[in-house]
Amino acid sequence: MKTIQLVFIAMLISFGAKAQDFIYEGPAKSEVRSFWTNAMGIQKTQKYAEGVVFLEAKLKEVKQKDPAYKTDKMEAEIAKWKAKAGSTSSTGQVQEDFSQLNPTQKAIKADQLLRKLFEETNIGVRPSDVPVIQFRFKEYSDLVKQYISLNTKPQETDIKRTKIIIEKHMYQTNGDLTNIENAKASGTILEVAERNYYLAKYNQLYWEAATKIFPEETAYADQYKAVSDFVTKMGSLESMKAGMEQNNAEKIKSRKLPTPVVVDSKLEKVLIDGFNAKYGSTQKATALKAVLTQNGWTTLRHNVSGVVVGRERSAKLAYKGSDGKCYLLPDYVFIREEYIGTSFTNTKAIFNGLDGNEMLCENVK
Repeated sequence: MKTIQLVFIAMLISFGAKAQDFIYEGPAKSEVRSFWTNAMGIQKTQKYAEGVVFLEAKLKEVKQKDPAYKTDKMEAEIAKWKAKAGSTSSTGQVQEDFSQLNPTQKAIKADQLLRKLFEETNIGVRPSDVPVIQFRFKEYSDLVKQYISLNTKPQETDIKRTKIIIEKHMYQTNGDLTNIENAKASGTILEVAERNYYLAKYNQLYWEAATKIFPEETAYADQYKAVSDFVTKMGSLESMKAGMEQNNAEKIKSRKLPTPVVVDSKLEKVLIDGFNAKYGSTQKATALKAVLTQNGWTTLRHNVSGVVVGRERSAKLAYKGSDGKCYLLPDYVFIREEYIGTSFTNTKAIFNGLDGNEMLCENVK
C-alpha cells in the first residue's frame, strides 16, 4: 500500500504542472482530461506526430466548449511534442528486415501480419479516431507492404482461417455502406458525415489489402471494386458535409410541434414553469409552448414490490435559446406525479437536458 502511495505521489510531482487540469470541472472537463491522459502516453508509444495531431484536436475542442479556459499549459505541451517529432527521424513505421529469418520464422511472421490486418484491426471510426485517421491508414498500408515484402506464405490452416474472417467481413462492409448511404440521404450531423467518409475509405483499404494478398480470390476483387465505386460516388468530404448541412436546413424548416392529443392549460403551465425554473437563469433559455402527446397517464410502480409510486404522461416543448434561435426538445419530457396515501400529488415537469433540435421560431404555433 505504501509503495502505491509513493508511486502516486511521484506521478503528482511529475505532472504537477498539469494537476490543476484534472480537478477542473468546467464544460470542457472530459476534453481537458483526455488531452492530458493522451499527452502522458505519447512517450510510451513514441508516436510523436500522431500525438501532436490528437492533442491539437483536443485543444480546439476545449476552446470551443470553454473559451475562458486558460490553455497556455496545453499549448506548451504541444510545442514540446512538436519539437520531439521534428527531431526524431523515425516518426514513421520502419520497414523490417526479413532477410535473416528462416522459412519457419517467415511463415510465423506472415501469420502475425494476417492477424493484424484482418482480425485485430477494427475497421471502424470512432470520434477520437478522426483527427489521427490518416496515421491509422498509413499503419494499415505499411502492414500490407510488410506482408508483401516478406515474400512467403503462412501455413495453409492460417490462410484458411484468414479467408473465413475476410468473407465474414463482407457483411460488415455492406452494412457499413448501407448505413453511410442512409445517413447521406437524411443525416444532419457534420461529425457523422466525417466519420462515415473515413469509414468508407477504411473499408476500401481493407478490401484492397485482401485483393493484394489473395489475388486468386475473385470475390475479394469484386468487393474491392464495389467499395471503390461507392467511395467515388460518395464524393469528397466537403460534399458529404454539404449534404448534411442541406438535410439539416430542410429539417429545421419543416420541424414543428406535434398536434396535442389533449389540451390541458394547467399541465402545460407546469411544463412551461418547470422548464423556465430549471433552465431560465442558468442557460438563458425560455419556454415558448408545450403540448401533451399522451391522452391519459402511465402508472409507475416500484421495481421490486410492484406498489404504485406515481404516474406520468409525455409531452413536447419548444423553447428559445440564449442564441435567439428556437428549439424543440425531442425526447424525455414528462409531467410526473407522486402517489402518496390515496392520491396523486406533487405535480412536476421532468426534463433530460437542454438538447433541442433547431426549428423556425415562426413554426412554434
